[in-house]
Amino acid sequence: MSHELRTPLNSLLILAQELAANPDGNLLQKQIEYATIIRSSGTDLLKLINDILDLSKIESGTVALDISNWPLEELKPMLERTFRHVAEATKIAFHIELRPGLPMTLPTDPQRLQQILNNLLSNAFKFTEKGKVEFIAEAAASGWSPSNEALNRASLVIAFRVLDTGIGIPIEKQKTIFEPFTQADGSTSRKFGGTGLGLSICRELTRLLGGEIRLQSEPGVGSIFTVYLPLITPSHQRRHEVVESVDKRPVEPAESRVLVAAGEGPWQAGAVAAPGERNGSEAAHSLLVVEDDPVQRQYITDLMAPSNTRTVAVATGDEALALLQTERFDCVVLDLGLPGMSGWRVIEELQSSKALGTTPLLVYTAKDLTRREELKLGKAARSIVIKDARSPERLKQEIAEILREPEPEATGDVELWANGSESAEGALAGKKVLVVDDDIRNIFALTALLERQKMDVVSVDSGQEALDLLRDGDDFDIALVDVMMPEMDGYEAMSRMRELKAFAERPIIALTAKAMKGDREKCIEAGASDYIAKPVNNAHLLAMLKSWLTR
Repeated sequence: MSHELRTPLNSLLILAQELAANPDGNLLQKQIEYATIIRSSGTDLLKLINDILDLSKIESGTVALDISNWPLEELKPMLERTFRHVAEATKIAFHIELRPGLPMTLPTDPQRLQQILNNLLSNAFKFTEKGKVEFIAEAAASGWSPSNEALNRASLVIAFRVLDTGIGIPIEKQKTIFEPFTQADGSTSRKFGGTGLGLSICRELTRLLGGEIRLQSEPGVGSIFTVYLPLITPSHQRRHEVVESVDKRPVEPAESRVLVAAGEGPWQAGAVAAPGERNGSEAAHSLLVVEDDPVQRQYITDLMAPSNTRTVAVATGDEALALLQTERFDCVVLDLGLPGMSGWRVIEELQSSKALGTTPLLVYTAKDLTRREELKLGKAARSIVIKDARSPERLKQEIAEILREPEPEATGDVELWANGSESAEGALAGKKVLVVDDDIRNIFALTALLERQKMDVVSVDSGQEALDLLRDGDDFDIALVDVMMPEMDGYEAMSRMRELKAFAERPIIALTAKAMKGDREKCIEAGASDYIAKPVNNAHLLAMLKSWLTR
């Protein structure tokens, strides 16, 4: 459903942006203004859809947390980048204080924690017309519900407080504002807009992280929202490892950053990395983002902020090619719909240069691709991520997979290392593989990978087609079968493939978009020889193929 909602909206946003840019110079100023309004309204609708889908995922229990030890020293620069320009534009004082006693790292899902804090601070600025907004992080000994055992048992509890001098919330409304689609002022004449979903999402995400959110407020005086999160570490010694001077770390001056003016929301405000700007002084990896939409640039930059990755974001293909001539990047994330030099032209330039062509390329686009375009991209890019509700998690996973791969050794055969894949080996060369997957993007990505290993690849997009092919006598050494397919799913397809003499003893590897408990056993029962989860780790898949084909 998320895909169905966002697909037409993506087209609307892209076309509205194209009209507003008026590349042919044949639109009246009023028509350009109309197109700008359409895009702005579409962006607001996109935020609403994101909020509804976020809440739906939480309520259905399908949110997967990505827990890591997040360095708290990154907190202040992150909030400065996102909200300093908002404070300057609204002439509201903005103070951030990280108090002594905080641990060096917090075991949490950084993306979800940032979503919570960004939402609370966005609300604070929205409902404060004069005065100040403060953010305080400190160790806490009390303040949460006495019955909250997760916080009571924690070795340390951290309180993230957002204080404002805004309109405040009446006592009778302080519980209901955390309910979906509810606001303190729900009248038809209300002064402040919004969906009433932000605080509901904050509350539920805080619960998922093992914490609790509390509110103190007085009309006309202001509000204090406090998020309490538990710190659970394996070592008692590490619990007391603190940073006394986190708050004194220098923040780069605002003049050195490219600021983006945007509306409300955790992503719709912020700053993007200018060419050459680093996220982390000694980053293990480097990422180049080529995206003309400033909100999307900020989105991806924030997405990668918790990882040890230097992210450089540019708006045009010319800037990207100029940087690639002088710097080495471990991965390039490229949007196709760029102004001036299109993303397609950037790909052509990369392919024409043996040196640049070795850089792994990930296409991130909202464009509805034709089959011919997908085929073209499948030969050039490591992966294609379509901008929909699931795309942030998918994009982050795809980038992480690329960055995790080992560096290739020096070799004269540059093409074998194109897009970061390992060189072909005799174990796979000449082997015939059947790929069964209903997603054309996955087919092309797998085909490109396997053909670089000199394998003979045949692909079909349904289980029935696979069975028909095998009945016609085609001889395959191995099959890769997707589990989630319409009409005939992968379980049934594998079970029926095993009934055929041609595939009774041949290896079948099951592919699935998400590894759930019991999935492996279910795949094996259906006839799979082995099992691998998407997004597929290239090295893992190749090792698995070699293992089965050399037995």
